[in-house]
Amino acid sequence: MESANHVRVSSEMLQSRRNESGGIRAAYLRTALSLVCLTVVLLLRATPAMGLEHVYRIVVADDLRTVTVEAQLAGGVTKLQARNGTTSRLEGLRTCDDMPLRARGNGIITSESNSCVRYSYPLRSSQRERMALPDDVVVSIPSEWLWLPSLAEEDRLRIELEVPTGLECSVPWLAAGPGVYYLEASPLSSRGAVIIGRFSQYDLDIPGGRLRVALIDSPDNPLEEINIIAWLRSSAADVAGVSGRFPNPQPQIIVQSGESRRDRPSRSAVPFGYVIRDGGETVRFYVDAGRPLDDYLGDWTATHEFSHLLLPYIASEQKWISEGFASYYQNVLLARRGVYTEENAWWRLVRSFRRAAEISRPPALNDISERSFGEVRMLIYWSGAAIALMADTRLRELSGGTESLDTVLARLQECCLPSKRTWQGAEFFNKLDELSPYPIFVELYEKYAHRRGMPDMVEIYDDLGIKPAADGVILASQAKLAEVRRAIMSPSATQSAL
Repeated sequence: MESANHVRVSSEMLQSRRNESGGIRAAYLRTALSLVCLTVVLLLRATPAMGLEHVYRIVVADDLRTVTVEAQLAGGVTKLQARNGTTSRLEGLRTCDDMPLRARGNGIITSESNSCVRYSYPLRSSQRERMALPDDVVVSIPSEWLWLPSLAEEDRLRIELEVPTGLECSVPWLAAGPGVYYLEASPLSSRGAVIIGRFSQYDLDIPGGRLRVALIDSPDNPLEEINIIAWLRSSAADVAGVSGRFPNPQPQIIVQSGESRRDRPSRSAVPFGYVIRDGGETVRFYVDAGRPLDDYLGDWTATHEFSHLLLPYIASEQKWISEGFASYYQNVLLARRGVYTEENAWWRLVRSFRRAAEISRPPALNDISERSFGEVRMLIYWSGAAIALMADTRLRELSGGTESLDTVLARLQECCLPSKRTWQGAEFFNKLDELSPYPIFVELYEKYAHRRGMPDMVEIYDDLGIKPAADGVILASQAKLAEVRRAIMSPSATQSAL
C-alpha cells in the first residue's frame, strides 16, 4: 500500500513538470518506473507461493459400474499413478484430442504436449468392507481409479464430480461448492473412500467447522439416525473443547450399521472406528444399530478417533504417540463431559497403565513396530498416554494452571493442522516445545522413546495423590498436585463455553 502511494506522488510530480527539459522528464520517468518495480517486488514477496492446479472432471455412470475421468494437467507432468490401481483395467485411455496414450508398469505416460488425459475405469465396492452394504450403495476406493500426478504440498486438484441424478455422494476431499472439491497432498495413511448411492447425509455444524456425515444402513438393521447425530455432535464437542474449535473444519464422517445379534450382542455400541488421511481426513465408524442413545453417549470410540485429529499423522512405526495421546484424551474428555466420575476416569487410566506394564519382554517404544500388534497392543495405546499425562501435569504445575497440554495442542492446531504430510515423532515433540513456554516435550521424548516398556508412574501418582488399589483408586485431597489432578478432569474454560 505504501509503495503504491509513492508511485502516485511521483506521477503527480511528473505531470506538474511536463514543460521541463527532456532530461528531467526522463529522470522522473526512471524514478517512477523504479518505484513501480519495487512495489511489484514487495507484493510478490508478500504473496505466498502458489502451486500447480490440475482440473479433473469425473462422471459416474448411471449403473454405478464405471467412472470416466478427464484430467487437464498443469505443468510438466510426465506420469500419472493410482496407488492401488491396475493399468490393465484402464479403458479408452487417450488424450483429449483422441490420440492414444501408453500405460506402462503402474503409470500412465504423458507429456507436456499431452496435458489432457481421458480414461474410464471399473467402479466397484471395496473388497475390504467389514459389513454388508445395501444394493444401491457403492463404497469405492478412489486410489484405485483416480490416476494422479505427484503433488507437492502447495499443489492441488480441482475435482468436478457428476453422479447420477437422485443419488448421494460422500467424498474425503475439501468441498468448494455443489459437485466441486479440492484434493491436496495428504499423508496417505490408509485408503480414502467415496460413497455413491442412496443413503442419508447430514452437515452437522460444530464449533469451528462442520461434520459431513454419511449414514449407511445395513440391509437388515437400519440406523436410528437421530441417535447417531446426537452422539456425533456430543463427541465432536468433546474434542472441540480442547482448543475451542474442532481440529478439522470439514472432515468426512462415515457411519455404517452392523447387524445386532441377540444371541451374541456386541459389548460396545461402537465396536470399531478408525481415521483415514487420504485426500482429506475421514473418520469411519461401525456401530451396533440396535442400541439406545445412552449407550452411544457413554462409548469412548468417537472421542478417541476424533482426538487423533488433534495431532498430525505420525509415522506408523511410532503409532504409540498418536494412539497414546488419543487414549489419554478419550478418558479425560469423557470425564469432563460427566460420563466418568473423576475417580472412575483415573481408575481407567491406572488400570490400563498397569496392564501395559505387564507385557513380557517389552520393546523400546520406537522399536514397537518390530513386534506383532497383538503382543504389544496395550503398550502401543498406553505408553504415549502416560507421557501425555506427564506433559499435561508438568505444564499445569509450572504455569500455575495457565498452561496445559490443551493450550499447546491448540497452538499446534493454529499453525499446522490439518497437515498434508507425515511427521516423525522427534519432529512432533520438537514442534510442541516450540509452541510451549515450558520446553518439556523433547526431554520426555528422549527419556522414554528408546526405553523399554512403560514409563514408571510411581512418582507422578504420588504427586497427583493417586493410590492404586485392587479394583479402583484412592484420591488424596491433600496431595502436592491434587489441584492439578482435579483440573485435568474438569471442564476447561473453552469446553464450558461450547
